[in-house]
Amino acid sequence: MIIVFLILGIVTLIIIGIYIRHFMPLRKDEEGFEYVYVENDGSVRELLREEREYLEEEFEPADGARPYVKSRYKSKTPDGKIGGFIARNRVPKKIDIIKKKMDKEIWRRRWLFMIKDLTDLEYQKQTWLYPNNTKPYYSFVEFMCSYFDDLDIGDGYEKVLALNFVSIPEYESIEKWHKLLSVYNAPNDDDYDNKAILQDKKWLEIIALGKESIENLKPKLNSIERSLLI
Repeated sequence: MIIVFLILGIVTLIIIGIYIRHFMPLRKDEEGFEYVYVENDGSVRELLREEREYLEEEFEPADGARPYVKSRYKSKTPDGKIGGFIARNRVPKKIDIIKKKMDKEIWRRRWLFMIKDLTDLEYQKQTWLYPNNTKPYYSFVEFMCSYFDDLDIGDGYEKVLALNFVSIPEYESIEKWHKLLSVYNAPNDDDYDNKAILQDKKWLEIIALGKESIENLKPKLNSIERSLLI
């Protein structure tokens, strides 16, 4: 009997050790996405929207494309690098979690993609109303957040104009559309009723104005950027 208790005690200690080493929260609950990213230099940053979508996607257990999530900050990949996804609460308290700033090229690419998505009614119908949709991105709410919040233009284009991310002629091409979009209210103030939004006359007017704005914007872009709007 003593041997049995001894074995149970050892097993319990092993389980506790594994929990402390790999699962015990290292910081208090914080606002933000459940996971963050450890860079190879040891810094930790918030995830980009496409990275969040990747982690939220459903994978089969044996799918080789499943994301690898570290359980310990100092864990390394087979090639000896520290970089990788990790649960936010597994990041040591002494390490700040920073928000990565987008460079001009990345910002402009996302900007153009979002203008395209927000002015494509058929694409919105196919994605927002798809019954088996498992990606949170495909909705009115997420499209709007991706445009206004992720691009940091919720308060207007002043910041990005000052950073020279967008030229004045480019902004003037989409200014009316942007301002109309910024004050749009969904039917019955229900931002989650995608079907009602897609049937809303005001939303259809915004899309029509957006298409005109894109045609005005294209001549001011280089050939590579114009191809992103096709």
